[in-house]
Amino acid sequence: MQLRHIAVAAAITALALTACSSNDSNKPTDPTKLDDAASFACDDFATGYKGAQTQQARVDLADKVNEWAQKSATNGIADNATALARGSEASASAWQIGADAFAQSCLDAGWKS
Repeated sequence: MQLRHIAVAAAITALALTACSSNDSNKPTDPTKLDDAASFACDDFATGYKGAQTQQARVDLADKVNEWAQKSATNGIADNATALARGSEASASAWQIGADAFAQSCLDAGWKS
């Protein structure tokens, strides 16, 4: 009976360790490289950037970009998307600074237009 309890405890421990060590396939093994969420955020930004001429259009684009960017583990994507959102609600020059920083983080991660 004691042996059965030990076997059950070992099985539960093995399952717990396996669950804790599972790897999310969407996260890059190298955070300097583009993951899927970053790629989608960069694509959305590139597609909508020229059309974002009004403050409301900029806010809408920043919201769309942030839906993906905040799920990304790629360096700089989430942080620069947050800055993009802040800039979208401020002046045109603040928007431009945020847009330039976000675009650069996409390019730095290997995004291609």
